[in-house]
Amino acid sequence: MTNNWKEIQPKNIFQVTLSYPLSNQEQEILTLLYQPIVGAEAFSLYLTLMSEVAEAGISESLFHSDLITMMDMSINQIRSARNKLEGIGLLTTLVKADTELGSHFLYRLNHPESAERFFKDEILTLTLLNSVGQRKLDKLIERFTPKFFHSAGYEDISASFKDVYSFKEAQLISESTQLSKLELAFKDPRPVKKLSAVSETFDWAYFIQGLEKLGVKLPDNSTSFKEEVYTFHNLFGINELDMVDFCSKAFDYYTSKIDVKEFERTIYRTYDPDRKQKSVEFQRNEKAELSEEDQQTYRYNSLKMNGFSTQDIQMIMDIEKIFPLNYLEALKNERGGYTTPQERSLVKYLVSKSGLPNSVINVLINYVYNIQKQPTLKADYVNRIANEWAQSGIVSPEKAIEHVRELAKKSKEQKQSKPRYNQYNQPVRQETLPDWVDNPIEEQKLSKEEQAKLDKEIQDFLSKGGDK
Repeated sequence: MTNNWKEIQPKNIFQVTLSYPLSNQEQEILTLLYQPIVGAEAFSLYLTLMSEVAEAGISESLFHSDLITMMDMSINQIRSARNKLEGIGLLTTLVKADTELGSHFLYRLNHPESAERFFKDEILTLTLLNSVGQRKLDKLIERFTPKFFHSAGYEDISASFKDVYSFKEAQLISESTQLSKLELAFKDPRPVKKLSAVSETFDWAYFIQGLEKLGVKLPDNSTSFKEEVYTFHNLFGINELDMVDFCSKAFDYYTSKIDVKEFERTIYRTYDPDRKQKSVEFQRNEKAELSEEDQQTYRYNSLKMNGFSTQDIQMIMDIEKIFPLNYLEALKNERGGYTTPQERSLVKYLVSKSGLPNSVINVLINYVYNIQKQPTLKADYVNRIANEWAQSGIVSPEKAIEHVRELAKKSKEQKQSKPRYNQYNQPVRQETLPDWVDNPIEEQKLSKEEQAKLDKEIQDFLSKGGDK
């Protein structure tokens, strides 16, 4: 409740900033590469906010009710569209409390990445692939790939700068103060935010010692590689020694540096969906000086005191022991299905970027697969749920289970409730649940038998074990 002032309301004031106008190519990138990912509503919100920015780089103060009127969208739709822009890096939202005017929001529009940086970012490319498919992605790559003319056989006879323009090197020293001011004027002072997959359960120093003993060196971009290692640790439960072993099979013999692409291929070959995954140990709480058995007992009693049933507790303690990809494999194998390459990439993306604990991702997977009866995990649908859960502060499996129960309850009530009308006999707009709650399940009134079936499905979902 203490963070309610950070949630937008129609009466809240906002302003929009943009450091400099978008170029023609940036607008093309925004339309062709970003719009398929964020969707039409978020794309429209970006353009609407941009249209309000004056030449000074900031808009006038506006009410969110003005935005509702301009876009013909509910406050929930605007909030959802805003979140999509934030998640992809196109928008930064700032807020401050004002004793007189209430919450004051500042929307800072960010420029899209260049085509080169977009396609070099594996996460952006994968997300676009999941949105448009391989055929369309290939066409977009072809469209934005630079067309270089091979000039073999030609001689470069171009004039140099000094041949044409007069320039005194001494002026660099005399005008150094002014040049420094200009450099600072074009330097973005804002800190770069980057999501991290860092895990406290992986001993990076011990891992480096193992590499040094073998004479294997880190790749040039060691920071990016570190994120990759943590992601695979969270995804498959690979420990330090096994990670060293993978690196020993994927390094360049001339430079002794790890080949990142070969490192990834080696891991994926080992953790093929048709092969049995390694068992994963329960993650210990090293801060509490308890034995593993005492930790289990403490966890059980804590959940029991919070009103969870024995079945609930068993499920929670099971999904805390297993990593998301292993969990998805177990669910698929139970029904005779298989995990697609797209699903594996999606689960890796969730582990790396969503910020949700593994146990919560497991509940999410179970919700989509068992409750929503989806045969495969769809990227856009799953990411909508993960975004909503992350922003709602669902950081434990018990919170996720309670959230699922509440959603199911509200969904039934919403389907059964009749529309309300005002004094002019006009339907009153009601705030709705997140669109993923009933999507892609078709909305319809339930009979008593169907309601009983839904209740049973929820109970079955909550009683599912993790490690099959």
